[in-house]
Amino acid sequence: MTWPVVGAFLVTFVAGPLLCAGLLRLPSTLRVLAGLAMAVVVGMGAALWLEPRAPLPSLLLLWAGWVTAVAMVGHALYRRLEGRRARRWITVIAILATTLPWFGLATARLMA
Repeated sequence: MTWPVVGAFLVTFVAGPLLCAGLLRLPSTLRVLAGLAMAVVVGMGAALWLEPRAPLPSLLLLWAGWVTAVAMVGHALYRRLEGRRARRWITVIAILATTLPWFGLATARLMA
């Protein structure tokens, strides 16, 4: 494996779940949901603006936007579903969902 692939693997399977877990530890308030939504919108806008100039930072912003969006959905579910068991399952599924871009990249690489 090359270093860029190892780096992408570490970002996807270590940094993503850790970032999501950290965001899920925030209180599930409307203010936090709005902040996460704003972070996703700003991150996506910045990624689109940067894409022709700097592809790698743009890709990292897209990835961070994905992880933030997953955490935002987790918080929305926390607000709707009650109980420790539901909260635990939401956390596990959200952390696992942060790794989905890796499988998209692997599939694209396989098809190339």
